[in-house]
Amino acid sequence: MTAMYWAWKNAPRTDYIGFFHYRRLFNFGAPLAPDAHWSERNFFDFKPETIKRFGWDYDTILQTIDGTDIVLPYIEDVQRPPEWKEPGTLYEHYRNCHISRDINLTMKVIKDLYPEDAVLTENVMHSTRGYFCHMFIMKWDVFQEYMKWVFDITMTVTNQIDLTAPIYKFNPHERRVSGFLGERIINIFIEKKRHQGAKIMEMERLFGHLPKEGFRQSPPAGRTKFFIKQLDRAVTIRLGNRQFTLGDGG
Repeated sequence: MTAMYWAWKNAPRTDYIGFFHYRRLFNFGAPLAPDAHWSERNFFDFKPETIKRFGWDYDTILQTIDGTDIVLPYIEDVQRPPEWKEPGTLYEHYRNCHISRDINLTMKVIKDLYPEDAVLTENVMHSTRGYFCHMFIMKWDVFQEYMKWVFDITMTVTNQIDLTAPIYKFNPHERRVSGFLGERIINIFIEKKRHQGAKIMEMERLFGHLPKEGFRQSPPAGRTKFFIKQLDRAVTIRLGNRQFTLGDGG
């Protein structure tokens, strides 16, 4: 969410803007498992043949998504944690994984700030399917609309949450509440845009099983762990002291 906010406020206008999730990337090439798209697939390196196989170059990416308003990973069936065997809803998924009062507050805030989304919020949060990992590519104007919507909501929620309370103090992981909420409520925004006629494309999600050597677990002083160096024709992603560039930078 921090990177999204920064891009919203600072990135130059472009046709499309998108975000991946940790070591997860979209497959812009032929699907590895076209008949089982609900589960993410693996990649293991950034060798030239891997980049070619998955279409990680400027021209392939733009040709693949041309004319699309929103690109998302394939939608998934929601399973109820912790056993992950029984079907569940997005609402149940959040309550079982995180702090339930946070999602309750968020749904109330959405209804207060965007009353036109009240019915949709209930329907989506009690749906048994959803998009996960907060991965997307959006046309610039759609991205602007999403950023205002999602930060109106999450900032209102976090301003009403005391992150020094014991429930967060003893579980610091839950202080990432904005990120956890964003991953769920993007589903509401997507359905809102779908009802408005947006062209939505779903793609296979890949997970990078990459060597730990060369990746720092914490950033050295004065340098961020993750940053986007360039936002025109090429995107340079830096993780620790390893750097990858997609596109030609022309």
